[in-house]
Amino acid sequence: MNELKEQMKGMSLIQKIDHLWTYYKIWLLIPIGIGVVIYVAFSAYRVRQENVLAGVVVVGSGVYGTEELEADLKEYMNSTEKTDRVKLHMNIPADNMAQTSLVSLSTLVGAEVVDVIVCPKETYEHFGGQGGFEDMETVLGDDAKKYADMVNGDAVIISDSKFLKEKFGIPYKEVYISVFVNAEHMEGAKAFVQYVLENI
Repeated sequence: MNELKEQMKGMSLIQKIDHLWTYYKIWLLIPIGIGVVIYVAFSAYRVRQENVLAGVVVVGSGVYGTEELEADLKEYMNSTEKTDRVKLHMNIPADNMAQTSLVSLSTLVGAEVVDVIVCPKETYEHFGGQGGFEDMETVLGDDAKKYADMVNGDAVIISDSKFLKEKFGIPYKEVYISVFVNAEHMEGAKAFVQYVLENI
């Protein structure tokens, strides 16, 4: 240790860093590597412990904190377990399917982490045109009759909803809600759609 201090005595800060990196990089990388392994293992453990009830994308939302909305949805779904989650993705811009939102949405859909989408007409048409959505009468079952004026094929179409504006931060007037055909959590997806329909 004293030898190292002597070697570095007359060096500038940049020279000291360069000297340490050149001669001792393995000893610097070991704690970093251990930290990365611990972080990855802990993240994987947390993900395994989660019970996802539904994955929802809200395009163009002005809401940043989702804790209150998630708590409301969990209560509606009669979920009391701490590990139960309604995953809300509220950071996709409503930019008429520009490159940024298209890539983000396609990534989420491709990774099969999204069950339901709440979006403007342009986004609905993009994915609906590819046969991406489940028929809403199939999703809602007998409840579809109660909302026949809003159920239109593979979407629920809602206009001028104060609830959606205030609770979800949706700026556009006509809102489309659809469930993806590859939805992993169909019960949660149905419950989400019912939650919206019962509150508008």
